[in-house]
Amino acid sequence: MLFQKLKEAAASFFLQVTYALVALTRAYGASALEWARGSVSLIPSTAVTEVERINFCQALADAASGIDVNSLMAPIEELSDVCRRNRTVQEIVQGALRPLELNLVTVS
Repeated sequence: MLFQKLKEAAASFFLQVTYALVALTRAYGASALEWARGSVSLIPSTAVTEVERINFCQALADAASGIDVNSLMAPIEELSDVCRRNRTVQEIVQGALRPLELNLVTVS
């Protein structure tokens, strides 16, 4: 029962994030697409393949042009799954996407 509840909560969260991403892409068009391409390009090829990057960016481009959200779920979910493959990949992706100022260490 608990596992099912957690699974449902995760699915709900994924949908909320996806809808927010689609809404931002539709509202900001080319600017949002450039941000997404830039962000995805920061993830090393050891974590995400070029095909996965292209599919994700194409899904967002389709979202900007108004295509039905349901058809965009697969490529967005694919990248989401990639980023959660295992602990090492999670750390690679989080490190790549963390703002530079959070990666700096103060030397005293």
